[in-house]
Amino acid sequence: MENDSVNETGVKKVSSQAGYLPVPLRHVPPESLSSLQVYLFNPKGRNYSLYRDKELAFGKKDYERLLESQVEFVYVSVQDHRAYYRAMEKAIKGIVADPQIQAEKKAEILYSTSMELAHQLLDAPPGREEIKRTTELASTTVQMIMNDKRAFGRLFEVFNHDFYTATHMVNVCNMVISMGCKMGLTDGDILRAAGTGGLLHDVGKIFIPDEVLNTTKPLSPEQVELVKSHVQRGQEHLMSVASDLPQEVFAIVGEHHERNDGSGYPRGLTKEKITPLGRLAGIVDSFEAMISVRPYREHTYSVEEALGEIINNAPEKYDLEISQAFTSMIEDVLRYRSGDTDGGAETTEKDAEASPRIACADVSGPKHTRLYFRISVLVQRMEKRGGKLVLGDQERMIAHRISRSGMGLLSPRPMVIDQNILIRCGQFEHINLSKFTAVVSNCREHGDGWFTVDVQFHRPQDSEDIERIKQATAAREVSALVDT
Repeated sequence: MENDSVNETGVKKVSSQAGYLPVPLRHVPPESLSSLQVYLFNPKGRNYSLYRDKELAFGKKDYERLLESQVEFVYVSVQDHRAYYRAMEKAIKGIVADPQIQAEKKAEILYSTSMELAHQLLDAPPGREEIKRTTELASTTVQMIMNDKRAFGRLFEVFNHDFYTATHMVNVCNMVISMGCKMGLTDGDILRAAGTGGLLHDVGKIFIPDEVLNTTKPLSPEQVELVKSHVQRGQEHLMSVASDLPQEVFAIVGEHHERNDGSGYPRGLTKEKITPLGRLAGIVDSFEAMISVRPYREHTYSVEEALGEIINNAPEKYDLEISQAFTSMIEDVLRYRSGDTDGGAETTEKDAEASPRIACADVSGPKHTRLYFRISVLVQRMEKRGGKLVLGDQERMIAHRISRSGMGLLSPRPMVIDQNILIRCGQFEHINLSKFTAVVSNCREHGDGWFTVDVQFHRPQDSEDIERIKQATAAREVSALVDT
């Protein structure tokens, strides 16, 4: 690790530059940390101290001692993230079933665990063991969604919408299972197979060169055909290593790009030849692709615009009944969450200086709007020095989402939960919305050097301001390659 030092007590201190994964202590079993180096964060020194080495296994007594000391988060090195998430994979079914754990926290843990597995599925062609793990995680997702009618809403709130294939696969998995329930499927085996297919639907992209998948330039006709080949390549690989997978898995993997009018690929099937799950997966996949930030797009659909595109292209391309049910499901989520309400009174600037954690004011409204885009922003962390609130150095990050209550950032460095920050958006200066004060509410590591950071504004934005941002970012401009 870089910039390590030892203090006078012999406790190793580690620079925050090294990269750490925040672990919500109250919501994970102690055994998930037993084989890892566990760190504590020192907010004054902005560094991490080693609490337990691997040789001194973290145990139940450590767990209880830290909770009694009101420690909410411990940290593990990003270098150990795979071992941590593998332990979480084994514990996730119990976490989801535990009535003592908040439903929102279950959603966060399930989502981050699914993300790590998806990254591993794309590291190398998955074998039977990885596919078995995929099925088990899909089964846990089914369990959560079937037992809690609001589970999908909670999962949707923690969705990332960046350009990573792993993110897309996890989002599709969750939406396919939820849509299956919405359409009246009650067979757990079929739902598990549908979720497995959703998590594996783009696995064929592992055979496509990264320079093609992640290009920031328009694809050539040859490259478009290469990208399209991921469907057949994914099917062929799964058949070679796990031919006994349920047919529902192969239906989703092989048909999520087929369209009712025969304009899809790879086989150009028409509606009567596309299975119901294939038609469902096609809608979910298209919607998720539209609202996700992609490297070859400058702008992205809002949720409302994406739903409009789905309905406007039904029944020609998309199944009308499924499209209507899907639109209803997403609108129900947005209506229920209604602006990510967090409750509480409006806070003042004096409150912001006095408290390290600023509660969001109520942002409920007639309609929730969340916009997706991709712009460069400058972020400064707020600190108290000598009794005064000061700003740290500017850090360049990517903003990719905004709602009345908060913003989503992609950061090259981890950020500390509850850290107050100032965000500057030069692109919004002409509409007088260039500065936002916020608090970090979540930080998730992608495993590739990037961190997804969720922040909550100290004061909610007006609906009119969100509309002005929408116009400023020209959210309706999208790439014609939305389906690739």
